[in-house]
Amino acid sequence: MMRKFTIPVLCVLMLCACGEKKKETGKEVARMAHTQENNKVKVDTLRLRDFKKELVSNGKVAAQRKSELVFRNGGIIEKIYVGNGDRVSAGQVLAELENSSQRIAYNSALQNFEKAKMDLADALIGFGYDMADTASMDKTKLAIAKTRSGYNNSLLNLENARISLDNTVLRAPFAGKVANVKEFEYERISNAFCTVIDDSRMSVSFNVIEGEMGLVKAGQRVRISSFFNPEMSVIGVITNINPMVNDKGQVLVKAEFDNRSGFVDGMNVKVMAEHTVPAQLVVPKSAVVMRDNLEVLFRYKDGEAVWTYVHTLMSNSESYVVTANTERGADLSAGDVIITSGNLNLAHGSKVEIEQK
Repeated sequence: MMRKFTIPVLCVLMLCACGEKKKETGKEVARMAHTQENNKVKVDTLRLRDFKKELVSNGKVAAQRKSELVFRNGGIIEKIYVGNGDRVSAGQVLAELENSSQRIAYNSALQNFEKAKMDLADALIGFGYDMADTASMDKTKLAIAKTRSGYNNSLLNLENARISLDNTVLRAPFAGKVANVKEFEYERISNAFCTVIDDSRMSVSFNVIEGEMGLVKAGQRVRISSFFNPEMSVIGVITNINPMVNDKGQVLVKAEFDNRSGFVDGMNVKVMAEHTVPAQLVVPKSAVVMRDNLEVLFRYKDGEAVWTYVHTLMSNSESYVVTANTERGADLSAGDVIITSGNLNLAHGSKVEIEQK
């Protein structure tokens, strides 16, 4: 009985195998047929144009004006009026020390000065003058009267008392933002109280290698952008180039810019400078593909893709400067129509169809 079922079973298995083989063959034929279909591509006409060569460096932003503020007098902090990040105006009071002794000294000096003025008036009367005549009277007699009345000393004492009282109040030297508030109320002042930063105009310092010095110059525009937020970007102008090369073969460059984008003092940024190289064959980066570790682009000719070996001489964020790889027998010239997209799976002679714009 077992032998009777052997042949039919084998036949069934063979039929199944043949069916699977036909299915695989059908798939392969479909794939080949698909590769023969026209590939949709975009093209551009190759022509000589100016190429924007980019120099990219890392830099650090700094405020143009920044001041670390300290109380000139020691003492206990009585009032703090600002916190980190607060925007202040020029002359605004930031904090005050306990100043009762300075106030008493100032009031005492003020009273002494008022008494000295009365004594001066009496001295002037002795010379036949009054206070209204001080501008026209004899200078020697006026000096004698001021000395005898104690007017000069009392005026100096009043000014010293006023300065001591003013030194218990900390004011912003210019408009800006407050940073690094380090002290608390009722503590004895021991350090710089805070820093005021004028971030309306800022500078960025960055290095270029010795061989790239020719790509930067004073007055040149540069783009400054944040590493973490590419949309935070601003145009600056190179203001100076340090005429020395450091031990790392780098030259320090400084640029300035109006801070309209919210850059912060100490922020690390990317700096890009452009240098124009005229009359180059420029193609989009998407036009160049790799084949067997060689750079290739495809020209469009009579509905077909023409494989063309090239060398990329320069690059920026969007484009390459290319030239024909003559060692591979390639030629390339202005006026050629270059395939710029849809080229990843192309081969020499692939049928292509230009996409309508």
